[in-house]
Amino acid sequence: MRFLTVALAISLVFLSVTARAQNTAAQPDSSSTIAAASGAADDPAFAGFPPVTQGMKPPKATSAPDPKFPDLPADAEPRGTVVLLIGVSGKGHVEVVRVLRSDEAAFEKSAVTTVRKWKFKPAEKDGHPVPVQVTVEMKFQR
Repeated sequence: MRFLTVALAISLVFLSVTARAQNTAAQPDSSSTIAAASGAADDPAFAGFPPVTQGMKPPKATSAPDPKFPDLPADAEPRGTVVLLIGVSGKGHVEVVRVLRSDEAAFEKSAVTTVRKWKFKPAEKDGHPVPVQVTVEMKFQR
């Protein structure tokens, strides 16, 4: 069975008003957007992962496999979006993940499982790798 989703697009966006950066790479079977996070002040798991700020070079995905299209309940819409907050370590590994929003619970497990496998060139500040939090949006479509 072949699952088809929109092309993979990876974008990083600074939160500062004066600086914005975007990096896009296309792959054929999913659609994902990565943006600097607005914060997770209420989640202690993200305490060591500050948002990307001006003067930082954001992380860049080096490996971002596509999510698998999950089995859906019969009454579920065959497309949807999952928005995740992720903490990327100074070594480029995804260490913490939180679902911020989801159109369908069935998509959440696939999105979380997939993003945990992603690898990044870490964010940098003053030429040194630093941990950061970013928001990832995954779109599913059959």
